[in-house]
Amino acid sequence: MKVKKFSFLIILLTIGMILQACNSNEAGTSNEGDEGGSTYPERQIEVVVGFGAGGGSDNFARAVTKELQEILGVNINVINMPGAAGIPSADYVARKPADGYTIWSMTSNHPVNIASGSEPNDMSVFKSIGRVQKDTMTLQVKSDGKFKDIDDLIAQAKEKPGEITVGGTGAKGFDELVLAQFEKATGTDFNYVSFDGSGEMTAALLGGHIDVIAEEPGPSVAQLEDGSIKMLIAFTDKKMEGFEDVPISTDLGIDVTDGQGRGFMVHKDTPDEIVEVLAKALEEAKDRPDYKEYEKASYLHLREGWLPTEEYDAELEKLVETYKEILAGN
Repeated sequence: MKVKKFSFLIILLTIGMILQACNSNEAGTSNEGDEGGSTYPERQIEVVVGFGAGGGSDNFARAVTKELQEILGVNINVINMPGAAGIPSADYVARKPADGYTIWSMTSNHPVNIASGSEPNDMSVFKSIGRVQKDTMTLQVKSDGKFKDIDDLIAQAKEKPGEITVGGTGAKGFDELVLAQFEKATGTDFNYVSFDGSGEMTAALLGGHIDVIAEEPGPSVAQLEDGSIKMLIAFTDKKMEGFEDVPISTDLGIDVTDGQGRGFMVHKDTPDEIVEVLAKALEEAKDRPDYKEYEKASYLHLREGWLPTEEYDAELEKLVETYKEILAGN
Protein backbone atom coordinates (compact mmCIF):
# COMPACT_ATOMS: atom_id res chain seq x y z
CA MET A 1 0.00 0.00 0.00
CA LYS A 2 2.85 2.34 0.88
CA VAL A 3 4.58 1.42 -2.35
CA LYS A 4 1.47 2.36 -4.37
CA LYS A 5 1.19 5.72 -2.61
CA PHE A 6 4.87 6.40 -3.21
CA SER A 7 4.55 5.54 -6.92
CA PHE A 8 1.52 7.82 -7.23
CA LEU A 9 3.48 10.72 -5.71
CA ILE A 10 6.35 10.13 -8.14
CA ILE A 11 3.92 10.29 -11.07
CA LEU A 12 2.41 13.56 -9.82
CA LEU A 13 5.85 15.13 -9.36
CA THR A 14 6.88 14.06 -12.88
CA ILE A 15 3.75 15.56 -14.43
CA GLY A 16 4.34 18.81 -12.49
CA MET A 17 7.92 19.04 -13.76
CA ILE A 18 6.80 18.51 -17.36
CA LEU A 19 4.14 21.23 -17.08
CA GLN A 20 6.65 23.63 -15.54
CA ALA A 21 9.12 22.96 -18.37
CA CYS A 22 6.41 23.64 -20.96
CA ASN A 23 5.50 26.93 -19.30
CA SER A 24 9.17 27.93 -19.21
CA ASN A 25 9.55 27.20 -22.91
CA GLU A 26 6.46 29.28 -23.74
CA ALA A 27 7.79 32.16 -21.67
CA GLY A 28 11.17 31.86 -23.38
CA THR A 29 9.53 31.95 -26.79
CA SER A 30 7.52 35.01 -25.76
CA ASN A 31 10.65 36.83 -24.55
CA GLU A 32 12.46 36.05 -27.77
CA GLY A 33 9.56 37.61 -29.66
CA ASP A 34 9.76 40.70 -27.48
CA GLU A 35 13.46 41.08 -28.30
CA GLY A 36 12.51 40.99 -31.98
CA GLY A 37 10.60 44.27 -31.68
CA SER A 38 7.14 43.67 -30.16
CA THR A 39 8.00 45.88 -27.15
CA TYR A 40 10.21 48.32 -29.07
CA PRO A 41 10.85 51.07 -28.20
CA GLU A 42 11.33 50.91 -24.45
CA ARG A 43 13.82 53.74 -23.92
CA GLN A 44 15.22 56.93 -25.45
CA ILE A 45 16.15 56.92 -29.14
CA GLU A 46 19.09 58.87 -30.56
CA VAL A 47 18.83 60.54 -33.99
CA VAL A 48 22.17 61.61 -35.45
CA VAL A 49 22.39 64.53 -37.92
CA GLY A 50 25.56 64.99 -39.97
CA PHE A 51 25.23 68.77 -40.22
CA GLY A 52 25.05 71.78 -37.92
CA ALA A 53 22.05 73.34 -36.23
CA GLY A 54 19.65 75.51 -38.22
CA GLY A 55 20.16 73.99 -41.67
CA GLY A 56 17.75 72.04 -43.82
CA SER A 57 18.90 68.65 -42.56
CA ASP A 58 18.78 69.70 -38.91
CA ASN A 59 15.33 71.29 -39.31
CA PHE A 60 14.12 68.13 -41.06
CA ALA A 61 15.30 65.82 -38.29
CA ARG A 62 13.77 67.93 -35.54
CA ALA A 63 10.44 68.39 -37.32
CA VAL A 64 10.06 64.65 -37.88
CA THR A 65 11.32 63.51 -34.47
CA LYS A 66 8.82 65.84 -32.80
CA GLU A 67 6.08 63.72 -34.37
CA LEU A 68 7.86 60.40 -33.83
CA GLN A 69 8.15 61.07 -30.09
CA GLU A 70 4.38 61.26 -29.79
CA ILE A 71 3.79 58.24 -32.02
CA LEU A 72 6.39 55.97 -30.39
CA GLY A 73 5.88 57.24 -26.84
CA VAL A 74 9.57 57.73 -25.96
CA ASN A 75 11.97 60.66 -25.88
CA ILE A 76 14.06 61.18 -29.02
CA ASN A 77 17.33 63.08 -28.67
CA VAL A 78 18.69 64.81 -31.80
CA ILE A 79 22.49 65.01 -31.92
CA ASN A 80 24.36 67.20 -34.41
CA MET A 81 27.64 65.73 -35.64
CA PRO A 82 28.74 68.10 -38.42
CA GLY A 83 31.72 67.68 -40.72
CA ALA A 84 32.95 66.01 -43.92
CA ALA A 85 29.52 65.99 -45.62
CA GLY A 86 28.06 63.60 -43.06
CA ILE A 87 30.79 60.92 -43.09
CA PRO A 88 31.58 61.05 -39.31
CA SER A 89 27.88 60.75 -38.47
CA ALA A 90 27.56 57.68 -40.72
CA ASP A 91 30.56 56.07 -39.05
CA TYR A 92 29.14 56.78 -35.60
CA VAL A 93 25.85 55.04 -36.41
CA ALA A 94 27.65 52.12 -38.12
CA ARG A 95 29.53 51.42 -34.88
CA LYS A 96 26.47 51.51 -32.65
CA PRO A 97 24.42 48.40 -31.70
CA ALA A 98 21.86 47.34 -34.31
CA ASP A 99 18.94 47.70 -31.90
CA GLY A 100 16.96 50.61 -33.37
CA TYR A 101 18.01 53.04 -30.66
CA THR A 102 20.50 54.89 -32.89
CA ILE A 103 19.00 56.29 -36.12
CA TRP A 104 20.86 58.18 -38.83
CA SER A 105 19.17 61.20 -40.37
CA MET A 106 20.83 60.88 -43.76
CA THR A 107 20.88 62.98 -46.92
CA SER A 108 21.87 62.79 -50.58
CA ASN A 109 25.42 63.44 -49.44
CA HIS A 110 25.67 59.75 -48.57
CA PRO A 111 25.43 58.38 -52.15
CA VAL A 112 27.72 61.23 -53.29
CA ASN A 113 30.30 60.25 -50.66
CA ILE A 114 30.09 56.60 -51.70
CA ALA A 115 30.44 57.52 -55.39
CA SER A 116 33.52 59.64 -54.68
CA GLY A 117 35.15 56.86 -52.66
CA SER A 118 35.34 58.96 -49.49
CA GLU A 119 32.69 56.99 -47.56
CA PRO A 120 33.87 53.64 -46.10
CA ASN A 121 30.37 52.75 -44.90
CA ASP A 122 28.60 51.97 -48.17
CA MET A 123 25.00 50.90 -48.79
CA SER A 124 25.68 47.40 -47.41
CA VAL A 125 26.19 48.87 -43.93
CA PHE A 126 22.76 50.48 -43.54
CA LYS A 127 19.09 49.72 -43.98
CA SER A 128 16.58 52.39 -44.99
CA ILE A 129 13.52 53.33 -42.95
CA GLY A 130 12.21 55.72 -45.59
CA ARG A 131 12.78 58.96 -47.46
CA VAL A 132 10.61 61.90 -46.43
CA GLN A 133 11.94 64.89 -48.37
CA LYS A 134 13.25 65.82 -51.80
CA ASP A 135 14.28 69.45 -51.56
CA THR A 136 15.06 71.99 -54.29
CA MET A 137 18.59 73.35 -54.66
CA THR A 138 19.05 77.04 -55.57
CA LEU A 139 21.76 79.68 -55.84
CA GLN A 140 21.20 82.72 -53.62
CA VAL A 141 22.99 86.07 -53.22
CA LYS A 142 22.69 89.30 -51.24
CA SER A 143 19.97 91.46 -52.73
CA ASP A 144 22.18 94.56 -52.62
CA GLY A 145 25.24 92.65 -53.81
CA LYS A 146 27.13 92.59 -57.09
CA PHE A 147 24.94 90.22 -59.09
CA LYS A 148 21.84 91.50 -60.84
CA ASP A 149 20.58 88.10 -62.01
CA ILE A 150 21.76 84.63 -63.02
CA ASP A 151 23.05 85.85 -66.39
CA ASP A 152 25.13 88.47 -64.61
CA LEU A 153 26.56 85.85 -62.25
CA ILE A 154 27.54 83.58 -65.14
CA ALA A 155 29.08 86.48 -67.07
CA GLN A 156 31.17 87.65 -64.10
CA ALA A 157 32.26 84.08 -63.35
CA LYS A 158 33.54 83.72 -66.90
CA GLU A 159 35.43 87.01 -66.63
CA LYS A 160 36.99 86.03 -63.27
CA PRO A 161 37.39 82.23 -63.20
CA GLY A 162 37.94 80.82 -59.72
CA GLU A 163 37.41 84.15 -57.96
CA ILE A 164 33.68 84.13 -57.10
CA THR A 165 33.09 82.19 -53.88
CA VAL A 166 30.11 79.87 -53.43
CA GLY A 167 29.27 78.49 -50.00
CA GLY A 168 27.77 75.07 -49.39
CA THR A 169 27.35 72.64 -46.52
CA GLY A 170 29.99 69.92 -46.51
CA ALA A 171 33.09 69.36 -48.59
CA LYS A 172 32.92 67.06 -51.63
CA GLY A 173 29.23 66.48 -50.91
CA PHE A 174 25.90 67.09 -52.63
CA ASP A 175 26.10 70.91 -52.71
CA GLU A 176 29.52 70.85 -54.32
CA LEU A 177 28.37 68.21 -56.81
CA VAL A 178 25.43 70.38 -57.93
CA LEU A 179 27.77 73.35 -58.29
CA ALA A 180 30.17 71.23 -60.37
CA GLN A 181 27.31 70.29 -62.69
CA PHE A 182 26.35 73.96 -62.99
CA GLU A 183 29.96 74.91 -63.79
CA LYS A 184 30.18 72.27 -66.49
CA ALA A 185 26.87 73.33 -68.06
CA THR A 186 27.77 77.04 -68.09
CA GLY A 187 31.51 76.91 -68.71
CA THR A 188 32.30 78.65 -65.43
CA ASP A 189 34.67 78.06 -62.53
CA PHE A 190 33.79 79.03 -58.95
CA ASN A 191 35.65 78.80 -55.66
CA TYR A 192 33.64 76.45 -53.42
CA VAL A 193 33.77 77.10 -49.66
CA SER A 194 32.39 74.45 -47.31
CA PHE A 195 30.53 75.11 -44.06
CA ASP A 196 29.34 72.78 -41.30
CA GLY A 197 25.88 74.29 -41.22
CA SER A 198 23.47 76.55 -43.07
CA GLY A 199 23.31 79.22 -40.36
CA GLU A 200 27.04 79.83 -40.48
CA MET A 201 26.97 79.88 -44.28
CA THR A 202 24.10 82.38 -44.50
CA ALA A 203 25.82 84.65 -41.98
CA ALA A 204 28.97 84.54 -44.13
CA LEU A 205 26.95 85.62 -47.17
CA LEU A 206 25.24 88.49 -45.35
CA GLY A 207 28.59 89.56 -43.89
CA GLY A 208 30.16 89.76 -47.33
CA HIS A 209 32.64 86.93 -46.69
CA ILE A 210 31.34 84.83 -49.61
CA ASP A 211 29.51 85.82 -52.78
CA VAL A 212 26.89 83.09 -53.34
CA ILE A 213 25.33 80.21 -51.41
CA ALA A 214 24.11 76.88 -52.74
CA GLU A 215 21.02 76.49 -50.58
CA GLU A 216 17.43 75.29 -50.42
CA PRO A 217 14.64 77.84 -49.77
CA GLY A 218 13.74 76.57 -46.28
CA PRO A 219 16.84 77.49 -44.22
CA SER A 220 17.02 81.01 -45.67
CA VAL A 221 13.27 81.64 -46.02
CA ALA A 222 13.33 84.49 -43.47
CA GLN A 223 16.00 86.34 -45.46
CA LEU A 224 14.26 85.61 -48.76
CA GLU A 225 11.03 87.03 -47.37
CA ASP A 226 12.59 90.15 -45.83
CA GLY A 227 14.49 90.84 -49.04
CA SER A 228 18.04 90.69 -47.71
CA ILE A 229 18.74 87.63 -49.91
CA LYS A 230 17.45 86.87 -53.38
CA MET A 231 17.31 83.66 -55.38
CA LEU A 232 19.03 83.68 -58.77
CA ILE A 233 18.14 80.20 -60.04
CA ALA A 234 16.26 77.09 -58.90
CA PHE A 235 17.49 73.70 -60.09
CA THR A 236 14.16 72.22 -61.09
CA ASP A 237 11.96 71.66 -64.13
CA LYS A 238 8.91 73.44 -62.69
CA LYS A 239 8.40 77.02 -61.56
CA MET A 240 8.60 77.29 -57.77
CA GLU A 241 5.47 78.30 -55.93
CA GLY A 242 6.18 81.64 -54.28
CA PHE A 243 9.20 82.26 -56.51
CA GLU A 244 7.55 82.26 -59.92
CA ASP A 245 9.82 85.06 -61.17
CA VAL A 246 12.99 83.07 -60.46
CA PRO A 247 14.49 81.34 -63.52
CA ILE A 248 14.59 77.54 -63.39
CA SER A 249 17.53 75.56 -64.70
CA THR A 250 15.71 73.77 -67.51
CA ASP A 251 14.46 77.08 -68.95
CA LEU A 252 18.10 78.12 -69.29
CA GLY A 253 19.11 74.87 -70.95
CA ILE A 254 20.87 73.63 -67.81
CA ASP A 255 20.01 69.99 -67.22
CA VAL A 256 20.53 70.02 -63.45
CA THR A 257 17.40 69.29 -61.41
CA ASP A 258 18.58 67.04 -58.61
CA GLY A 259 17.33 67.89 -55.13
CA GLN A 260 18.57 67.07 -51.65
CA GLY A 261 16.89 63.90 -50.41
CA ARG A 262 16.46 63.32 -46.67
CA GLY A 263 15.41 60.22 -44.81
CA PHE A 264 16.34 57.84 -42.02
CA MET A 265 18.54 54.75 -41.87
CA VAL A 266 19.66 52.25 -39.24
CA HIS A 267 22.38 49.63 -39.03
CA LYS A 268 21.82 46.80 -41.53
CA ASP A 269 21.55 44.17 -38.75
CA THR A 270 18.62 45.91 -37.07
CA PRO A 271 15.78 43.35 -36.80
CA ASP A 272 13.12 43.68 -39.50
CA GLU A 273 10.42 43.93 -36.84
CA ILE A 274 12.03 47.10 -35.46
CA VAL A 275 12.50 48.59 -38.93
CA GLU A 276 8.80 47.95 -39.60
CA VAL A 277 7.82 49.78 -36.40
CA LEU A 278 9.97 52.75 -37.38
CA ALA A 279 8.79 52.77 -41.01
CA LYS A 280 5.14 52.74 -39.97
CA ALA A 281 5.75 55.56 -37.48
CA LEU A 282 7.68 57.61 -40.05
CA GLU A 283 4.92 57.29 -42.63
CA GLU A 284 2.41 58.50 -40.05
CA ALA A 285 4.68 61.34 -38.90
CA LYS A 286 5.05 62.86 -42.38
CA ASP A 287 1.27 63.19 -42.73
CA ARG A 288 0.64 64.89 -39.39
CA PRO A 289 -0.67 68.50 -39.44
CA ASP A 290 2.33 70.09 -37.68
CA TYR A 291 4.80 68.44 -40.02
CA LYS A 292 2.73 69.41 -43.05
CA GLU A 293 2.73 73.02 -41.86
CA TYR A 294 6.53 72.98 -41.53
CA GLU A 295 6.81 71.27 -44.91
CA LYS A 296 4.83 73.98 -46.68
CA ALA A 297 6.55 76.85 -44.86
CA SER A 298 9.90 75.45 -46.00
CA TYR A 299 8.77 74.89 -49.62
CA LEU A 300 9.25 71.15 -49.21
CA HIS A 301 5.78 70.35 -50.50
CA LEU A 302 6.76 71.22 -54.07
CA ARG A 303 8.22 67.76 -54.72
CA GLU A 304 6.95 64.36 -53.63
CA GLY A 305 9.37 63.19 -51.00
CA TRP A 306 8.05 59.92 -49.62
CA LEU A 307 9.73 56.64 -50.54
CA PRO A 308 9.24 53.51 -48.38
CA THR A 309 12.11 51.29 -47.27
CA GLU A 310 12.72 49.09 -50.32
CA GLU A 311 12.10 51.86 -52.85
CA TYR A 312 14.45 54.21 -51.00
CA ASP A 313 17.20 51.56 -50.92
CA ALA A 314 16.79 51.07 -54.68
CA GLU A 315 16.83 54.85 -55.27
CA LEU A 316 20.04 55.27 -53.29
CA GLU A 317 21.77 52.45 -55.19
CA LYS A 318 20.76 54.14 -58.44
CA LEU A 319 22.03 57.52 -57.22
CA VAL A 320 25.43 56.06 -56.36
CA GLU A 321 25.86 54.92 -59.96
CA THR A 322 24.54 58.25 -61.33
CA TYR A 323 26.92 60.26 -59.17
CA LYS A 324 29.86 58.05 -60.16
CA GLU A 325 29.16 58.94 -63.79
CA ILE A 326 28.89 62.66 -62.99
CA LEU A 327 32.10 62.66 -60.96
CA ALA A 328 33.95 60.75 -63.67
CA GLY A 329 32.95 63.41 -66.18
CA ASN A 330 34.10 66.37 -64.07
